[in-house]
Amino acid sequence: MAEFKDILEKIGESISNMNKRIPSIQKDIYDSLQEDLMKLDLQDGRIKTTVKNLSLINSIKNKLNRIILTDEYKSEVKEFAKSFIEISNLQNQYWRGIEGAFKPKPLLQAIKEQAITDTVSKLTEAGIGANIAEPITDILRTNITTGGSYKKLTEQLRENLVNTQTPGTLEKYVGQVTTDAINQYSNQYTQIVSNDLGYEWFKYDNTDILTTRPFCDAMTDRPYFHISEVPALLRAEGLTYVNKKTGVREPVPIYAKTGLPSGMIPGTDASNFFIRRGGYNCGHSIRPVNERQVPQADKDRVYATSAYKAWKSAKN
Repeated sequence: MAEFKDILEKIGESISNMNKRIPSIQKDIYDSLQEDLMKLDLQDGRIKTTVKNLSLINSIKNKLNRIILTDEYKSEVKEFAKSFIEISNLQNQYWRGIEGAFKPKPLLQAIKEQAITDTVSKLTEAGIGANIAEPITDILRTNITTGGSYKKLTEQLRENLVNTQTPGTLEKYVGQVTTDAINQYSNQYTQIVSNDLGYEWFKYDNTDILTTRPFCDAMTDRPYFHISEVPALLRAEGLTYVNKKTGVREPVPIYAKTGLPSGMIPGTDASNFFIRRGGYNCGHSIRPVNERQVPQADKDRVYATSAYKAWKSAKN
């Protein structure tokens, strides 16, 4: 029998394995670009706008794809895709352990296949070309067509690729794709099964880290929440967190442009919250909880609210 923590551990392991070589690939990209930039025609430290310089852009773009999309990298993408199958198996074991009559619906298989297809596309030619190769060649094109400073161009590329203070462009992209893809898939699986089995109570799970958003910090402090509370939670009603800089407990901030807690994906609502959770790169999961596990005081508090009564009325 699988426990929910087994699912979380597998998610973390899969993301880690896929991302561990990315910093070295970024270094290879930067080293290769340095070699190509030495071929640029310069005048007084600035890049000349010439046909020769512009022609370098296409060759650099093609080279970028070859550096990233090696056989080893593609093999790692295939291994990451297999983790969706492993998560499905762990989910099935988990649900059979708490609901003996559980059988996965065909819909879950279709969702898994779609998730794998989308993720592989983002991590290979289509996604890498649009999100990594194109932005880098745009930097080169802008500097060449405007006669930019050679020194500033090299600094700009270093900042994008090998700055040790923050993740580089490829590291951020692959990290977000893998984190969002596998977590959103697992949480979508959980949501579908929870709805089918009539679960109403949930726990916001996983360990907080240094970059945990205020909303997620506040949610992991809550023992349980009821599905009827979600609209209020998305307004951050009653949610507080400990500000890491001041050590003071404060209300969870709302981002004015979205009307949602800071960091959430625009358009997050009660219907997709269980999948999107705290936003991009969110590593938390929402675990269904049997009503018998919830303290009576928590149940009494929720059952007395108008939101619960409206939810109950709509359900019936």
